[in-house]
Amino acid sequence: MTTAGRRTRTAALVSAAVAVVLVPLAAWPVTRVPAVLTATAVSVLAPLVGVRWHQPARPWPWLAVSAMLACWLVALALARTAPTAGVVVQTLGVAVALGLFGVLFGRHLRRGPAERRRTRRETWGRRTDQLVVAAVVALAIAQSAAAALAPGVPWAVSVAPFDLVLVCLLLRFAATRADLGASMGLLVAGGVAAATYDCLAADGGVRLPGPQTGAGVLWTVAACLFVAGSLHPDMRTAFTGARLGRLRSESARLLGMTPLVLVPVALWLLDEGGRLPTTAYLGTAALVGALAIVRGSQTIRGSEQQARQDPLTGLANRRGLRVAFDDLVADGSPDDVPVGRLALLDLDDFKHVNDTFGHETGDHLLVSVALRLAAAVGERGTVARSGGDEFVLLLPPDGPAVPDLLASALRAPVVLGVGAADRTFPVRCSAGWTELTGASELPLALADADVALYVSKAAARGTATRFATTQREEVLGRLALGSDLRRLVAGEPGVGELLLLFQPLVSLRTRAVQGCEALVRWRHPTRGLLGPDTFLPIAESQGQGAAVDAWVLREACATAAGWPDPLWTVSVNLGRSAMVDPGLAELVRGVLADTGLDPHRLHLEITEHDQLPVGAGVRPLRELAAAGVGVSLDDFGAGYTSVAYLQRYPVSVLKLDRSITGPDAAGALLSGLVGLAGALGITVLAEGVETDEQCTRLARLGIDTGQGWLFGRPVPADRLMRVGNPT
Repeated sequence: MTTAGRRTRTAALVSAAVAVVLVPLAAWPVTRVPAVLTATAVSVLAPLVGVRWHQPARPWPWLAVSAMLACWLVALALARTAPTAGVVVQTLGVAVALGLFGVLFGRHLRRGPAERRRTRRETWGRRTDQLVVAAVVALAIAQSAAAALAPGVPWAVSVAPFDLVLVCLLLRFAATRADLGASMGLLVAGGVAAATYDCLAADGGVRLPGPQTGAGVLWTVAACLFVAGSLHPDMRTAFTGARLGRLRSESARLLGMTPLVLVPVALWLLDEGGRLPTTAYLGTAALVGALAIVRGSQTIRGSEQQARQDPLTGLANRRGLRVAFDDLVADGSPDDVPVGRLALLDLDDFKHVNDTFGHETGDHLLVSVALRLAAAVGERGTVARSGGDEFVLLLPPDGPAVPDLLASALRAPVVLGVGAADRTFPVRCSAGWTELTGASELPLALADADVALYVSKAAARGTATRFATTQREEVLGRLALGSDLRRLVAGEPGVGELLLLFQPLVSLRTRAVQGCEALVRWRHPTRGLLGPDTFLPIAESQGQGAAVDAWVLREACATAAGWPDPLWTVSVNLGRSAMVDPGLAELVRGVLADTGLDPHRLHLEITEHDQLPVGAGVRPLRELAAAGVGVSLDDFGAGYTSVAYLQRYPVSVLKLDRSITGPDAAGALLSGLVGLAGALGITVLAEGVETDEQCTRLARLGIDTGQGWLFGRPVPADRLMRVGNPT
């Protein structure tokens, strides 16, 4: 058992022993006095032992608890011989208790950054709670002052109202905190028992009855509760703001007002001599009752508001969006006059953030984007979060244009906390929007905006597209194609077939074919031959990109294994889904083993137009490269493929995009890239070679290999032997 475990066990045994032994002894008149004094002495030492054992982050509240109990121990010891001095010392202990309780009651005012963003409703609710407390405390002060000024009234009666209020405040404190913990719960219970002991003493007119009275049993119980709370391991965090600041729900906090509402009645019953007029009690009771009603209405309104809010971002949810839409498109609005705009947007790279940095960082990104959108829209518009990374904007007709609003809101990158360091992340979103008129309906408007959003994502991410009726057929066509693709991957008949074409990779100096790139096509039964740009993005969005890549890999390796020239290589593209697949290396090794293809004849091409998560595919590709498989970096100079990939992956071939190898390409840029590749021991391949002049120029710049229509268009495998001349 560890040291901490032994201390926890010892603390539990000591607490149980104090209670089991001393409470029965306090109930027996013969042993009552030593039992009460012993229990109190142990309770004084317990916080000091707890601080020494458990080393709480905030030790001073526990020292205050020990000082409070020490005052009460001295007061009990002086009850017989010097009662006046005992009362003074006891009063000092009560003052310490009230000060400590004040600290507890105010701890929730110092919260974390997220909790500081209170709404006006929450602020007024807290003010109402404070008014209720102030009203009952003021009544207790008035009754205590009236009793103290009345001749012949014992001083115990004058301070009894404070004991009653303290009990109610402790009960309210326990009712409003979501997680008191075992240690604080025991302390609160001990405080309630001690205050009740004082109230019972006041009934006899004696403030300090001494340890010999029957009420000493209750005091012993209170002391035992203090001991248990002080020695419990949970005392480490008992007085921290993180624990005390967590409040219960609004309804539970409203229920916690019940003890305070009853205080005026209890004080009226306690005022047997009628030293305060009855109207004072009735007036306070009416005020507290009215404040309780106000607090209840605030709670109801708050519950209604929370039902219309997204819990993460504080934006409107679907229900709140409905209310805002109905307010914008009010009854009587002209059917043909624009009354506003509705925009639907989502973050293009949100999945990348979640996959790379975790969901907590993703939540931080959503909150940051929500705050920016809300600030950009202003008070006249509405921002709602409909789910995930999807947001809805409702804008007035004279508000900013949707593209301009998004550009201004998301221009600056968001700072994301990643581990011990912060990282800036550029935010990009796609959006679709539609005009609203008096005849608009929310479901139809959302559907139109969704269609426009789909067009934005399919065409060029990071743009905002206005809805047009012609887009619906286009989107429906893509959705139908996606459905067919799911059936194709599942092997169902009637949706056509995938096939491979091969384009030669040729030496620029000798014009000899060195290998081929496998390019997938889909022969659709009604749409004809579809290129990869038509269906691969759909496959990736549906999570089927890896399945298509696996089929291409297997078919390409099987075909290459039968080629007559054993030196030809075959290149296969890997999309995002395949790159993030942890089973990539195992898949490739299995295909090579099944087809008998030499690993040195296979090249895997990283063809990524969306940023890959850091570390995606790094280990599998390094394992495969060590086994002889080549790794090509495709489309270099376009998309997200960058110099960082040269360091991250075991690249053996650098394929320059046609945008930088054309006739007008800068020779200095190409020479620099060739020099970089040469320094890294990487072969350079130029894409888009279409003329002899271009081929000669690229060869002079030191580029090794080329690919393009000059050497052959993509053809089926059975026509590969005829390539080598322009077609």
